[in-house]
Amino acid sequence: MLESDSSVDVELIADRARSLWREGSATVSTARIELFAKLACRLRVARERGASRATIHRSVESGLAVRAIRAGHDLAGFASSSGMNSDVLRWAVDTATSYHAQASASRPQAAHVAAERWDLDRGMGLPAEDALTHALLSRPGVSWIEAGTTVEVLVGAEGWLAARRRHRMWALIDRPTARLVAQRGFSGWEAMLDAPERGLVPAGSTRPAGREFLVFTPEAAAAVVTALVGQFHGAGMGVRTRSGVGWDIADEPSRPKGLAGGTFDDAGFSATDRVLAKDGLWVGSLEGPGSLWRSSFRNPPVESASNLVMDGGITGRVPPDAAIVERSHVVRAAAHLWVLELEFREGGAEDRRWVRLNPELLLGACRSRLGDAQVTAEGPIVPALVFEALPTA
Repeated sequence: MLESDSSVDVELIADRARSLWREGSATVSTARIELFAKLACRLRVARERGASRATIHRSVESGLAVRAIRAGHDLAGFASSSGMNSDVLRWAVDTATSYHAQASASRPQAAHVAAERWDLDRGMGLPAEDALTHALLSRPGVSWIEAGTTVEVLVGAEGWLAARRRHRMWALIDRPTARLVAQRGFSGWEAMLDAPERGLVPAGSTRPAGREFLVFTPEAAAAVVTALVGQFHGAGMGVRTRSGVGWDIADEPSRPKGLAGGTFDDAGFSATDRVLAKDGLWVGSLEGPGSLWRSSFRNPPVESASNLVMDGGITGRVPPDAAIVERSHVVRAAAHLWVLELEFREGGAEDRRWVRLNPELLLGACRSRLGDAQVTAEGPIVPALVFEALPTA
């Protein structure tokens, strides 16, 4: 299905998924079968350590997921497995219809969706190996470059079909500081490698101790934004008004530059953009039709975010008494206890600190946004964020 000079054949994959759905449906009389099929093709070139050579890695991943949906039941049986053949299908159908693992049975009615829906990035092949290798070796600060195309096909329990194709690129740039970059699509991918690091420069020292504000770069803010949305804008969350005034967030599956999302969610409902918070005020949550996404084909669709988006700030100026956080990691130890691992840098030296806090304190400390929003490798499209300083341990 993949050649170096051609694109992934989405129609061929869709035909295969529909054929497998018919095969699986014919074996079950007590439930209706929904089939989710995925094929991902990736090409990575990586610099060999201490050498001016590159290694080339090609990979193809395929998988199936099945929901067995019974009339009158809110939960469906679920199973998934790598591979895309009849043996895998039989195992997945047998396992799903045992109902040991269950998932939401939420799905659109056939009368409300078209027989076929196609949400496709433009058909094109992966960048050539030679082009990727040359781009890597001519840029000493780049460690690796990866290009990938993913096709996902959903065949509903009534036989309707929805297909999605996405092209994405990633790279690890380790000079002057290590950072992951990413983009949707293959067009202009070399510009992604050459884009200057839009660093934040405070008026004073970047030493974290005793500073009044913490400024998270977009890369550092992405993990925090994802965690805060999951905590305070998940399904069933009530109205909250204690957010900081800088908390302004939406989920936009339609965002053209977004790494995820699309015109339909992973259960087949039409996807819609939704505002979650505006100017520090709680507006909505991620729940209901149009918000059911899979973190992997191995998992069932759940109410979650696609492309989290924050508008940029009015100014790019950093408060004079601020410490800049370049990377962050969130450990959600409990509902009311998080541990933030924060990495600062002063000159060429790294400084890592840990913060133990209630996430409500973090949400309320979001003061403002700085600079333009950027597509981050983690997914959220965010600017730099300013938080009132939190105690470090």
